Amino acid sequence: MSHRARTARWQISIEPVSPARGRLVIFDTLKSLRFVISGEVERGHIPVSWAPDSSVLVYSLGGTLYFARPEAFFSPSLVDAKYRILGPGTISCIGWYSSSRILYASGSTVYRIPSSELFARSLYTPLIGVGEMAGKLPCPFNPGKDSFCASPDGSAVLFAADSRNVYYCPLSGDDYVSGAAASLLPYLLLPGNTAGVSLVWTAEGIPAVIAEAVEDGKKQLKAWKLEEIAAGRIFSPLDLPPAASAAILSPGGTRMAFIIPQGLLVRSTSTWNEVASWKDEPVVSVAWSDEAVLYVGGKSTVRIWDSGSGNSSLVTVSSVSACGWDEKGTAVLGDTPGLGRYSWASPLQWSPASSARFRPASSSNPNWRLYLDSGDGYYANMLFARSATSPGGTKKLIKEPSIRLDSLLPVPGKNTAGESDLFSHGSRSGFRQVALVFDAMDSLEGLPEILAVLDRYRIRATFFINGEFIRQHPAAVNEIVKAGHQCASLFFTTWDLSGTGYRIDEDFIIRGLSRNEDDFYNATGQELTLMWHAPYYVVSPMILKAGQKAGYRYVSGDVTVLDWVTAEQERVMPGLYRPAATLIENIMETKKPGSIIPVRIGTSGERSDYLFEKTDLLINALIEAGYSIVTVDTLISNAR
Repeated sequence: MSHRARTARWQISIEPVSPARGRLVIFDTLKSLRFVISGEVERGHIPVSWAPDSSVLVYSLGGTLYFARPEAFFSPSLVDAKYRILGPGTISCIGWYSSSRILYASGSTVYRIPSSELFARSLYTPLIGVGEMAGKLPCPFNPGKDSFCASPDGSAVLFAADSRNVYYCPLSGDDYVSGAAASLLPYLLLPGNTAGVSLVWTAEGIPAVIAEAVEDGKKQLKAWKLEEIAAGRIFSPLDLPPAASAAILSPGGTRMAFIIPQGLLVRSTSTWNEVASWKDEPVVSVAWSDEAVLYVGGKSTVRIWDSGSGNSSLVTVSSVSACGWDEKGTAVLGDTPGLGRYSWASPLQWSPASSARFRPASSSNPNWRLYLDSGDGYYANMLFARSATSPGGTKKLIKEPSIRLDSLLPVPGKNTAGESDLFSHGSRSGFRQVALVFDAMDSLEGLPEILAVLDRYRIRATFFINGEFIRQHPAAVNEIVKAGHQCASLFFTTWDLSGTGYRIDEDFIIRGLSRNEDDFYNATGQELTLMWHAPYYVVSPMILKAGQKAGYRYVSGDVTVLDWVTAEQERVMPGLYRPAATLIENIMETKKPGSIIPVRIGTSGERSDYLFEKTDLLINALIEAGYSIVTVDTLISNAR
């Protein structure tokens, strides 16, 4: 995964050093210099906020905010980081409303800080405080879950608490004693399936809220803007383009670009009417250059498009269906679906080449011959290189995995078909596949974000669903089904089946599985897959036998994921608590082809972060390691 934040001269990126962590590095692109700001940050969003004119940056390390001028990193007189501390928090606590002024949220207070005073205030904070009080938020700001966006003049903010409760908050300074009458803050409660929220201000100073969700199995955007009415201000819905999957505001706030299935559509933020459209090819990503010009990342090309004039020019070809050399062997040719053939030659620019022909591919030269064969049986298309010179010899160009095809785990029992009634990672083929298993016990937190990430990566996962979750959240269970994911049983109660408080026998388990089937069917009209595991992955011969009698296969994860351990439990059992990034690195160290990786949905107790919040980082790490992510039934099928 590449993460870059660009300005005209300065560039910041995260250089991967492990599946979940990397180095935070700044580049001076004019002088080709590089400086490591931090040797260890979590991969994901770059923890940096730039001033609009790139004169100052604020960055977050270990829950503390620091500031610097970019050129200072390359100066021998760089001020020590302890003298450049803004305060506690993450980048979500920072909002620029001009190139020289910052709003900083700490607790329920918002401070106004001129960037020119940052260095002086850092030195004298014990004497003069962090900044001028700009106003108050309706509740304390949570850096891990909340966000805010400052108005163009810094007189108000949009505040999203827990990514669901949105407030319009005028900043009126110290309001402890106020002569004005108590006022109602305009408030918007977003739907429970909201996976992400974007807060923006238009050029006219009107705030808007854009929410992302997976609904009826498809990604959807909904939006609201603040309107003046006789009784005050309210959030009213905005009509967005049908099937829009992303909305990107222009730098000056005058236009909004929407990615739609056919391409790109641009609307004016003053009228919200369409002003331009681009439908040359499906669009993957968009970045504004100014109020009219956009960089459009299409399925096959990257182009510069002027939405005012409608003119576009090719920057590069980004994806091809076929490629090779031209007949002279001097230029690279690439075929793009629906856009024709392009040539890439000196001065390294792509140009249309519809009449050019590919040079016939050769699988040999005076020294080597290449061919495909089956190898050791893992791949039917293993690539071999055979020497054409003395003394000869043949070798594989790809190392095949050394994986036992027999079970690596003891088999507790056999069913009538002769197959194991306990499926874990041990019985599998050589496919480089893993299954992500999401356990929905009772709490709903994290499900919208998980569904959105799986939709973004086009991944079908397996959800084990408990009866308590079905009874409390039937609409959420329906969304899992509509998104096309496999649904299996996590029993009808969250009770630990190894507990001694109740008598647990085969009849109890069979009845519990049947009740969960009925609850799931009543909620969705669908049937559960005949796979299950007990709450907390408790297993015993009796549990396995009872599940087998009910017609179920017991599925057990082979990768230990301690995402349920809280700070309270860490105090009782020291050494078990691990932050989400460490959990991902542990997973990557222990996973194997055919592994089942369990992720717990929901929050329980005090943690700094949860693994489900880093689903995208986990998926990216697995993809980088060469794995495809499939459902458990696919693993079972491939293991036969």
